[in-house]
Amino acid sequence: MIKHFFLIAKKPELSAEEFRSYYEAHHVPLIKRLLPMFAHYERHYLDRSQSRIDAAQADPDFDVITEIHFASQADYDAFLQTASNPEVLAEIRADEANFLISDATRSLRMDSCI
Repeated sequence: MIKHFFLIAKKPELSAEEFRSYYEAHHVPLIKRLLPMFAHYERHYLDRSQSRIDAAQADPDFDVITEIHFASQADYDAFLQTASNPEVLAEIRADEANFLISDATRSLRMDSCI
C-alpha cells in the first residue's frame, strides 16, 4: 500500500478550532470530489495543549498531518496526474488560501512493507 503524508500549517490568524472546522467542512469534501482515487483519507491534528515527551524539543511548524492511502500504484499515479492538472490545482489552491499556508506544506510518500 502506498501512503502519502502532508504536513500542513494553518494560517496564523485562525484558531486551531477554526482551522479544523474549515478543513473538515470545506476542504475534505473538495478533495474527495476532485481526487477520489484514494482508498483512505484521514487527518491527525496536533494538540498543542499536551506536554511533549521531550520538553526541549522545538514546537512543530505544522498543525495537521494528513494521511492518504492508495490501494495501487495506478491509483497513486492517477492522483498525482489529476492533482497536477492546472484547473484542479487552481481550485485546490484557491480553497487552501482560506485556511492554510500552501508554501509551508511538506509532502512525503511512504510505502508500507507490512
